[in-house]
Amino acid sequence: MKVLSTLCFCSLTFFFGCAKDKNMEDFRRDQLQQSISRINSASGTYSGSVISKIDNTNLGAITLKFQARTDIQSNSGGVSSEQNATVSGSLSFRSITSTEVSFDNGFYDDVTGDFQVTIPLTASSKLTLVGVVSGNKWNGSIEVKGQPDFGGEMDLTKNAPISNSPAIEVGGTRLQQIKKMSYAYVGSYKVGGVVTPFKLSFIDRDISFYNIFSPIRSVSVNCDFSDFELNFSDAVLDDKAGTLSGYNPVDQRGTPARATLTCLKYDQVDGEFGWDCQIQTKVTTLNLHLPAKK
Repeated sequence: MKVLSTLCFCSLTFFFGCAKDKNMEDFRRDQLQQSISRINSASGTYSGSVISKIDNTNLGAITLKFQARTDIQSNSGGVSSEQNATVSGSLSFRSITSTEVSFDNGFYDDVTGDFQVTIPLTASSKLTLVGVVSGNKWNGSIEVKGQPDFGGEMDLTKNAPISNSPAIEVGGTRLQQIKKMSYAYVGSYKVGGVVTPFKLSFIDRDISFYNIFSPIRSVSVNCDFSDFELNFSDAVLDDKAGTLSGYNPVDQRGTPARATLTCLKYDQVDGEFGWDCQIQTKVTTLNLHLPAKK
C-alpha cells in the first residue's frame, strides 16, 4: 500500500510539473506574440529629411524601414534559450551620394513610443538612432556616437511619398566641409633654389553615414612632389578642429617611407581656402601653403 501511495504521489508530481512547464511555455509564447504584434502595429516605412544640428540646413533625404524580429538568446551556460521580439530594418540616406545600413537589434516601447537603434559602422564607431513613434510620425535624431553636435534632427512620416529627385546639391556647413575633399590643393616648394610644384589630394571621397555625422575620420591623402609621391593611407581629418595629420606613408611603388604630414585648414574672407602644411621626411622639412584649385 505504501508503495502504491508513493507511485501515485510521483505521478501527480510529474503531471503537475509538466502542466506547470507547459503553462510557462504557453505564457512565454503568448508574450512573444504580443510583443511582435505591438512592434508590427507601428512598423512600416517612414521618410523625411535630416536637418543639421550645426546650422539647420537640409543634409539629405532619409528612409527608415522596420518590423518585428524574433531573437533567440541562450541563457547562462548555453543550457536553454529564450525568444525575444526585437526590431530589425534598414536606414537609407540620400545626400551627396546614397548609402544604406541594416540593423537587427532595435528597441521599441509601444506604451511610450520610444524607439532606439545602435548600428555599428566601423570597428570603433556606431550610429545611434533615437526617436518616438506617435501615430504616423517618427520624430527623433541621428548621430555618430560621441559626436552629438554633428548629428541631425528628423521628422519622418509613415508611407510618405519618396522623392525621385537626384541627390541634393551641396549646401550648409557640414556638406561644404565634405565637398572640400574633392578639390586638389596646389602649391610649390623650394629646395636648393629650385621651385617645384606640389599637389595634395584626397583619394577616397566616398560619402557615408559616418562621413556626414562625424567630423573626425580616416582618409587617404596623396602628396605629389612632381618627381615622386607619398600616400598617407591612414591620415586623420578633423573638420571640427580644422586639422589633417598623417604618418607612415608609402611611395608610388608601395615602399614604406619615413615622413609625417601635419596641416591646418584656412579660410579667407575673399573665399580662398586651403591647407597650410608641414611635411617632414628623413632629409628635409617642407612648409607648404596650398590653396584649393577650383
